[in-house]
Amino acid sequence: MRVSAKLDEHSFKYASVPGDKSISQRAIMMNAIAEGKGVIHNVLRSRDIESCIAILRQLGVTFAWNGNALTVYGLGLQSLRIPDARLEIGNTATSARLIMSVLAGHPFAVELAGNRLLTTRPMDWVAQPLIEMGASITYLESEGYLPLVINGRFPLSPINIEATVASAQEKSAFLFAGLYADGTSSYRQMCQSRDHTERLMKYFGIDIEIQNNVTSIRGGYNFAAKDVIVPGDLSSAAFLLAAFTIRSMDRKKELWIRDVGVNPTRFGFVSVLREMGLDLKLHRERQLISGEPIADLYCTTGKTLTSVHVEGNEKVQSLIDEVPLLAVVSAFAEGTTVIRNCRELKDKDTNRLETTAKLLAAFGLETSYDEDELIIFGGRSPSPAVVDSYGDHRIAMTAAVLASSMEKPSIIRNCGCIAVSYPEFLNDLSQFAEIEILQ
Repeated sequence: MRVSAKLDEHSFKYASVPGDKSISQRAIMMNAIAEGKGVIHNVLRSRDIESCIAILRQLGVTFAWNGNALTVYGLGLQSLRIPDARLEIGNTATSARLIMSVLAGHPFAVELAGNRLLTTRPMDWVAQPLIEMGASITYLESEGYLPLVINGRFPLSPINIEATVASAQEKSAFLFAGLYADGTSSYRQMCQSRDHTERLMKYFGIDIEIQNNVTSIRGGYNFAAKDVIVPGDLSSAAFLLAAFTIRSMDRKKELWIRDVGVNPTRFGFVSVLREMGLDLKLHRERQLISGEPIADLYCTTGKTLTSVHVEGNEKVQSLIDEVPLLAVVSAFAEGTTVIRNCRELKDKDTNRLETTAKLLAAFGLETSYDEDELIIFGGRSPSPAVVDSYGDHRIAMTAAVLASSMEKPSIIRNCGCIAVSYPEFLNDLSQFAEIEILQ
């Protein structure tokens, strides 16, 4: 699918975004291995979520949709069933890593495979702790990558480990494996990363304790299913915030985005926009029963943005998915923006350090990058372009945001990948831009 996008001058004030992808996946996984029925409200209906559900259906879990509410009929901690065929995981790295941990606690062998993009993403830093806990993992093609066969056991042995990467997915995978251990396991993270898994597990009654950067979990027992309300996805809201910001810097505008998750471990992009000069406030702040904070975002423009230096593992982790988008906003700011400690971007759907730099260059903007750093030279005007998403949903949406700032149209190729995380994105962006779908 190709998309044409350009500036639309009409005013827009109110927006909403779909449910959070990270929380949706974790809530589905928790209820699938819980006992009883749990209803998850405001679930994101995207390709990644459908893949997650399809995987669990193959393992015997039953689901029922009612609008954006998903009922999950959990089987219990040790009751997933042997699938009839290998598990096709598609492109969802989160689901791949979490299901590896869950299957590590089941005494049977399962083959896991992914699509072309997923087979380039490393699984060894998830697999190694599982092997230490007693599971057996065999790589079928490339060492450390899908496809693989995992042969689990119950119970797993509890272990204490230190993080090898600054990643919430490694931590979450370890905690899910910890549910199957016959004792207490602990994980020392390199820095604070998104903590949706810890909040959900506490809500589900799991014996989990957090002290500084060490998270301990006691496993080996069943727990009951729970109803969950999923907040709006801050990563999705970030695209609308960016589009609003870069098209409105020279005139006074305002925007409301309602019911967005404002977890502090995900709030980095908003914090950096504030540092750059965006006036953004939180209204109706409250906390959901699952422990997630939620609020309405209200922002006004009319100020010139200034460049920033973003560094430190913890700060970068809080905006890791928004780095390509931050690069676009930075191109419109005065001065040079530097983003460091972003090596993890090399192992996303694409090498996002490289694809972000290529994207901005195609629009006539100047950047440089190395293994762990991205530099954006601001104050330049972009030119319309024909660009490719490289099959990466966040690159596709970032390209559309950038295109929405210009009066003449740009073409973005391979936009079908947007359905991975934000199927309604083009419709939502059309409230800021003129969008045309070119089949």
